[in-house]
Amino acid sequence: MQESDHERGNRSRDVRDDQDESCRQAASADTESHFRAPAKAMPNGMLDMSSNEVGLRSKHPAYDDREEGTAAGEGVEKEQLEDVSGTAAIDDPFDPTRIKISTKQPTVDLVIDRIHHQEITLQPDFQRSDDVWPRTTRSRLIESLLLRIPLPVFYMAADEDDNWKVVDGLQRLSALRDFILKKTLRLRKLEYLSQFDGHSFDDLPRPMQRRITETQLSCHVIEPGTPPEVMFNVFKRINTEGRPLVGQEIRHALNPGPARDLLEELARSDEFLTATDGTVNPKRMADRECVLRFLAFRSLGEAKYGGKLDDFLMSAMRFLNSVPEQHTSLEDDFRRAMLLASDIFGREAFRKPNRPGYAARWRSPINKPLFESISVVLAEVSDEHIEELRRRKVEIVEDLAQLMHADVEFLESITVGTQTTRQVTIRFERMRKMLRGALP
Repeated sequence: MQESDHERGNRSRDVRDDQDESCRQAASADTESHFRAPAKAMPNGMLDMSSNEVGLRSKHPAYDDREEGTAAGEGVEKEQLEDVSGTAAIDDPFDPTRIKISTKQPTVDLVIDRIHHQEITLQPDFQRSDDVWPRTTRSRLIESLLLRIPLPVFYMAADEDDNWKVVDGLQRLSALRDFILKKTLRLRKLEYLSQFDGHSFDDLPRPMQRRITETQLSCHVIEPGTPPEVMFNVFKRINTEGRPLVGQEIRHALNPGPARDLLEELARSDEFLTATDGTVNPKRMADRECVLRFLAFRSLGEAKYGGKLDDFLMSAMRFLNSVPEQHTSLEDDFRRAMLLASDIFGREAFRKPNRPGYAARWRSPINKPLFESISVVLAEVSDEHIEELRRRKVEIVEDLAQLMHADVEFLESITVGTQTTRQVTIRFERMRKMLRGALP
């Protein structure tokens, strides 16, 4: 009998699963006339981000992860923050009565019904479909239910209509959906119930089907009204499957609206891809964080920065969602800054000079603090001075190299403790002074 495309695809995936499974386990206020005023500043308060420098692996040679010091496949240099604990801390007090996390114990059958009616989002914007568990792992999760072994707790984020987004438990729920609802999963390589190898849900005896569908799941639901800073910490702390969510993925999840579209459009723009030489990996939204850092400092200004990058960027997302009428102006500023950075710095834009003794092909990755300071200051340059900067690009490149070589404070401001108010102020002030020196 001829093998269908679906069966052939499943068989091919099974082979890959078998192969993979063995190895799996304060800013200066006297801005001169050369510089344009930033967009209207944000009227309300703000919200801390880590990761500093941005390389990845793909068919594009520039996505080569081998660049020294990159943040795990992001294509950016890893940012060294003063707090290196890797945990999210809630430094400012908040009213604990506003933390709304309830515990529910729906049956598998009720959860599958919610999925069927699209009341549970299994593919939220911050999750990635290519992190799917292999077939054997999914099969053994089903086997756990057949053996009456409780599953770990699930975390959901509820909206005003009590629809849920999966914060933690995506792969487990995807396995249940594929087995019970979509019927695309057949059990394989079970450890104890090998008599059910090759079975679909419909092939199981009715008592076994009931054993699965009547199992109660433990779900912690983050209710609407939970403060954003608390929600951010919850997202950051509880993710247990695969790689933990990174800051921009969390910000993206918590701030639906036009800001998302703006970040995506600019991250995909030819101007950004050319300025960064296509080396910032979009998979974990490192590219969108670079764009957001520009938009945050351009629209809010360093004076609004309170020393916590996550809070500042969260505030910027909320601000951008509230002022869609300013998006065109900010987009023009961004594209203009990217073009100017490409014209002046070429393929070395937003990168530290290569280390002595390194071959030319071992470039430093994109440095996020350099990206934000160079791009924002370039956006401030008035139109009549743009051509002058282009004519003096060799001098500017040399001046920047000398700044990083001779000015220890500046180098530290883009390398260590990069999110402190002092470091932000230093790198923006030095960058403005350097570019002013290139103008008549």
